[in-house]
Amino acid sequence: MNLEHICYGCFQEKPDDSPVCPHCGFNAEEEQPFLALPMGALLNGRYMTGKVLGVGGFGITYLGYDLTLEIKVAVKEYMPSGLATRHSDKYSVALTGRGQEDYQNGMERFLEEARILAKLQNTPNIVSVQNYFKENNTAYFVMEYIDGMSLKAYVASQGGKIPYDQALTILMPVMQALTQVHALNLTHRDISPDNISITSKGESKLLDFGAARFSIGDEKSVSVILKHGYAPEEQYSSKGNQGPWTDVYAMGATLYRCVTGELPPDSIMRVHNDTLKKPSELGVPLPPQVEQAIMKALAVKAEDRFSTMGAFIEGITGKTPASFHHRTMAVPSGQTAAGSDGKPGLWTRFRRSHIGVQITALVLCVAVLGLGVWGAVAGIGALTGGKAEPGSSDGPSGTPFDITVQEPEGVDDVVLQDYAQEYLNITMGIPQGYAETESGSGAFASSDGSATLQVGFYDKAADFPVYTLSDVEENVEKYVQYYIGLLKSTNITKHEILSRGYREGSSLDTYLIQFSATESGGTTMEFLAAFIECQNGFGCYNLIGSYPQGDEKAQAEIFAAMDSFQSSGPAGTNSQRFYDERLPFQFIYWESDGEITFNVVNENLLRMVNEAGDVQVEIQCRPSSDQFNKEVWLDGIAEVMVNQPGLKREEGRWEHESGGIDWIVDRYTYTLDGQTAYTEVYAGEIDGYVFAITASAYTEEALITNGMILDTTYTIRPVK
Repeated sequence: MNLEHICYGCFQEKPDDSPVCPHCGFNAEEEQPFLALPMGALLNGRYMTGKVLGVGGFGITYLGYDLTLEIKVAVKEYMPSGLATRHSDKYSVALTGRGQEDYQNGMERFLEEARILAKLQNTPNIVSVQNYFKENNTAYFVMEYIDGMSLKAYVASQGGKIPYDQALTILMPVMQALTQVHALNLTHRDISPDNISITSKGESKLLDFGAARFSIGDEKSVSVILKHGYAPEEQYSSKGNQGPWTDVYAMGATLYRCVTGELPPDSIMRVHNDTLKKPSELGVPLPPQVEQAIMKALAVKAEDRFSTMGAFIEGITGKTPASFHHRTMAVPSGQTAAGSDGKPGLWTRFRRSHIGVQITALVLCVAVLGLGVWGAVAGIGALTGGKAEPGSSDGPSGTPFDITVQEPEGVDDVVLQDYAQEYLNITMGIPQGYAETESGSGAFASSDGSATLQVGFYDKAADFPVYTLSDVEENVEKYVQYYIGLLKSTNITKHEILSRGYREGSSLDTYLIQFSATESGGTTMEFLAAFIECQNGFGCYNLIGSYPQGDEKAQAEIFAAMDSFQSSGPAGTNSQRFYDERLPFQFIYWESDGEITFNVVNENLLRMVNEAGDVQVEIQCRPSSDQFNKEVWLDGIAEVMVNQPGLKREEGRWEHESGGIDWIVDRYTYTLDGQTAYTEVYAGEIDGYVFAITASAYTEEALITNGMILDTTYTIRPVK
């Protein structure tokens, strides 16, 4: 093989030195993602790197070539973007700060995944690791290259769901492989259609053991690993009792998603109001034992599930009857299943947290995009789990963002049709030929499906709350990164922020963000997001349009629609802003009439009690200084707490990132006359203030799932 003419997209020899490969169409002149190694880099004297297959927060995966065995491989590199960068030599890794200990600990966890896969080397239907080593001041491991597509992409290519017998054909080998994984006292903890690949030979392979852990039953605490819809309720606690039953739930959710086309509600949400429907209730006929087994695997409580994957297999095949008890929690008085006052949105306490996505329009965009240019390529991808590199803080060619998006030509010529939404209190024009994808959804697509437009209300998501448009302005990169993450069904290889700024001359204060995203086939879409002031006192309207790059007509249509936007009153939302002029802070919470009682104790202390009276939250706030920070405050609270009779502090202070704030947390138990109560104390800093949030509950479950603590830790901010 002539390495001078090698294609780094398929590792076949090209007939000449043309940058475009005639075999796979890969263009060698395309820019590699940020922080990636140069193509053609040689690792361990044996592995040549090619194009990037995927980028995550802690690693980069490359297509590689084993020069000894002369086969393609996948090479995973430890590259925590928050701690390190690429050295000027383009190969070695250099730390960006003082996080040496965090970097080394992360590298050890990275290599642990390789060691786990090495122990599973001869297990069928599990991706095998061939080598792992340290080099360039970082670590690598080499896996077999999976030539195929993810189960998620395959199901999407089949219209969103597949027959149950086909799903079982794909998943049963993985389930059998998991029985061997569990026999080694291992739990995968991240099973989902993203992490199951179907090879070109029709084999099923389980990927990504980065969340797996040994000896789960012997650990006092494990890290919180979540994939909403697939994670059981015990994964929402760092001290949840995890084991084979944890993987049983995730596999049940995967099978449910494949045959029904719907993702099960988050397990933590089901604790309070279980809305999970049987497949037969969704119009999907299944053999009775299959449906019963799926529903038992998806039981909220671990003790109601199959305890082993083998038992789940027996239940599906009908060897063991699988009884299932479906729990339904009563909806509180004055509320409807549709939401407060019958407005859109399922009433559930968990929806008050940021984990329940609040931006309906953005979620809809994922489905709508399947109609457009990316529809034909959404199911193509050699290795799953890839993410785009972080967006740059500068515009094209390093241009600083001091001007807003430039208005395209032809805006005045666009023909608009009237559209109004009473719930959001808005009117606007929709380009002629665009149709609403579902009545009342606020999501529209052009007649050929290549352009989309969605409208919704934005208050908290993307790891930052919104009180004013300045919050959007300060968090542009987070918003774009979050939005790209919603497009996981499409294999995005890179994205770029093109421009951003306030819209001059708009009748309402508007902030615009223009960005692009390119999928693996080379097709690039542009997105224009408009954040528009509202009359709620917090949050904003969010309009986002998408169109193929270079489609000036579609760009003008999106721009014209946004310019026509008008608001006639406060937007309908179940979120509310808490603010009291006596207190220096504010937060956003999920509204439910009569559920929370607020009591301002003094100028720095707020006490909240839920309607049942079994959960209480206190918020305190003080200015930070060199002598006073979150560690000092939490240590001081601990000194007082541990001296109280019956009060015990649990070992291990843990960290929790929420809403852009790095919280540190202590947990306590209080026992009196044989009764136990639970308390967690969160301490965090932002914008010159230190916050201490104390949550107490009569049950550990109530403490973990409490909506008040989820809301406040995610959205609390000083009043500016």
